[in-house]
Amino acid sequence: MKALVCREFGDYHTAVCVEDLPEPALPARGVRVAVDYASVSFAMSLWIAGKYQRKPPLPFTPGTEVTGTVLEVAPGVTACKPGDRVLALLDWGGFAEQACATEPTVYKLPDGIDTGSALHLGISYGTAYGGLVWRASVQPGETLLVLGASGAVGLAAVELGKALGARVIGAAGGPAKCAQAKAHGADLTIDYSRDDLREAVRAATGGRGVECVFDPVGGERFDAALRSLALEGRLVSIGFASGTIPQIPANLLLVKSISVLGFNFGTYVGWSPGDGRELHEPRVRAAYKKIFTWAETGRLSPVLAETFPLERYVEAQDAVMSRRALGKVALKMR
Repeated sequence: MKALVCREFGDYHTAVCVEDLPEPALPARGVRVAVDYASVSFAMSLWIAGKYQRKPPLPFTPGTEVTGTVLEVAPGVTACKPGDRVLALLDWGGFAEQACATEPTVYKLPDGIDTGSALHLGISYGTAYGGLVWRASVQPGETLLVLGASGAVGLAAVELGKALGARVIGAAGGPAKCAQAKAHGADLTIDYSRDDLREAVRAATGGRGVECVFDPVGGERFDAALRSLALEGRLVSIGFASGTIPQIPANLLLVKSISVLGFNFGTYVGWSPGDGRELHEPRVRAAYKKIFTWAETGRLSPVLAETFPLERYVEAQDAVMSRRALGKVALKMR
């Protein structure tokens, strides 16, 4: 099979190449998938650079999220069967014509969701759901500020915020990105390439501030958003796409009785230190059941913004890193 291979950690422009590899061995409780689409994300550049929370053994095939058709299952697997279309979350190995996952992180797709759209529903919507529901406990009628609102996880947070009954402010850099957030349900938008984020939030909320912030960006946007929280507000930090990890002024937390909450979706699917993916499997499956239902009924509109063949992986990653993509970027295998 064709696969993208990283033999030494480094810059993704030079550290990977397409090779012919044997089909991966099927592990215990394993599911073999003929891959249709594989997700490209900011985190993938960190995996290849050896800067992610986990370092896979070299050489390795990147790719942690795929959709496709089940070819084979190990004895005892009941979550799916050959011929089923699935979303699968992997440790790595997704940038290939075949990939193997284990049953706890394989989710059968409903008939009403195609495998392209379903890719966006995976890690992006899972992250947004966990951050907004499990950590921030967003309530109907609250105001939610979403940073990076035109990216894959930002769009997911905009749509899920609306599904949860919040008033959503989408903040992004540039008119096209703001228009994308607006098209996916944001009640209003802020162009932080032009406007002062804190002042714009103040104006949009009558000086009160927002109850919740969803932040995949970090950096100076984090600082402005933190100061835009209302009394007892919550900020959920889920990433640092800006490249800058912010420092939290503890005095501000005290004065305004606000909270900063971290959320790492990898902990819940076995990618990061924790108490094991199997302990979280029922919780994650329940979340995806709701996400899939909302997508089938039109309350969510996942976006596959750009697709590239495997041989053009570097271009796909460039599209993510330049922040020009409006939605999910993917490799199309078949």
